[in-house]
Amino acid sequence: MIIKKIKWGIIGPGTIANNFADGLKESKSGELIAIASKTEEKLNLFGNKYNISHSLRYNNYKDIVNNKEVDAIYISTPHTFHAEWTIKAAVMGKHILCEKPGAVNLSEGKKVIEVVQKAGVFYMEGFMYRCHPQIKKLLSIIKDKRIGDITFIKSSFGFDTKRNIPESRLFNIELAGGSILDVGLYPVSFSRLIAGAALGKEYLNPYNIEGSATIGETGVDEIANIYMYFENGITAEGSTAIRKNMENNAVITGTKGSIILDQPWTPVKEGGPYKSSIIIESNKKKETIEVTGPEHLFSFEAEVASNAIINNKFEAPYPAMTWNDTLGNLETLDKWRNIVGYNLPQDQL
Repeated sequence: MIIKKIKWGIIGPGTIANNFADGLKESKSGELIAIASKTEEKLNLFGNKYNISHSLRYNNYKDIVNNKEVDAIYISTPHTFHAEWTIKAAVMGKHILCEKPGAVNLSEGKKVIEVVQKAGVFYMEGFMYRCHPQIKKLLSIIKDKRIGDITFIKSSFGFDTKRNIPESRLFNIELAGGSILDVGLYPVSFSRLIAGAALGKEYLNPYNIEGSATIGETGVDEIANIYMYFENGITAEGSTAIRKNMENNAVITGTKGSIILDQPWTPVKEGGPYKSSIIIESNKKKETIEVTGPEHLFSFEAEVASNAIINNKFEAPYPAMTWNDTLGNLETLDKWRNIVGYNLPQDQL
């Protein structure tokens, strides 16, 4: 029996694209066949590394989305090009996995969903951690009420570049740099997921938020904090930074105890094998659940997307990001940026 494999092309061969390509190697349902980059050196380095045919190496993005051999496109450009190339790929009938954020604001996000829905293609925002077995295990623990009813969620994702780097996309307001849209969206997406799971829903949007931030000399947020209020008295605190190292963990507090994830975002520093811990503290007892496996971290995301496409699905299965989940996340990020005074040129469109 011949098993169909989705043929993928990648736009933007940066670090995360290398991770996705490594994950695709382990996918049963997908394979990488094409790459597009505006930089010749990156194009050839990536093409040689992943044995991509020279005829399927493109120095512009238009040609890869026009290629009929390519079934799906993985977009890993700077944030400001995500919506544009998602829309252009969808119009050409390509299925899409787009790195987070799927758009720089809710307005762009709505346009993306409108186009992919009309085009009848698969679309998923690339939060890799949502596809990882660790999250499924965590959700089962919450469903079983091992720590009672959830009351508080605290998570962080921050790192320190040590200095202001004006030439980096992270510090470029024109490329939607800053911590909120680079890594702050992880604590937001996590909090919304867990608040939803606590009430038997796929996700939950906060009815109110508070926020603060340090805006750097290039105009982007360098350190930011958010406080989210959800139904049933659930609250969540998220912290993020590009100029401060943080714990980069998650702690969920309930009426009967707590759950600690030591590596919620990337359950291993290198691609794989993966190993992380879920620590449950309840009734004065401490249980550590090791989540381990031989797979590459991105193999799960690659397989979720490829398998969904093969099965004619337009959205990813829970707990991966669905269309409305993506829009809810963008709405919260918009409110956070607005509160702290970090506005983008795209916000005025």
